[in-house]
Amino acid sequence: MNKYLAFFLFSLFLAGCSNNIIFEPNELPDGHIGQEYYVPITISGGTGPVVDLSYEIHPSNSGLKLVFSKKKYYTKYIYNNFTIQGKPKSQGVITISIRGGVVASAGQDFERKYEVNVLK
Repeated sequence: MNKYLAFFLFSLFLAGCSNNIIFEPNELPDGHIGQEYYVPITISGGTGPVVDLSYEIHPSNSGLKLVFSKKKYYTKYIYNNFTIQGKPKSQGVITISIRGGVVASAGQDFERKYEVNVLK
């Protein structure tokens, strides 16, 4: 077997076994006071779907919020995909701290901090 093909297949195998939790996008775009802000967030990787999630937005009266899809079925998880949306109320930095865990995590919890720079 070609050594490059073997390396590629081995890399795919390692990526499939990875327990890293990935947030997309990695960074949030700037926002503008009074203008609609809408950014879809996807959490992937880990040992299964996200089943536990909490968050804080600072300042709490920033005008932004996290919006989750409605749960259609008992077995469907809703925390892997959500949006950050709203209309920022003032100039400055809005911090969004997200914490949670995944199914069968065996201690695999995650924590992520996003910042939105709000301009005039």
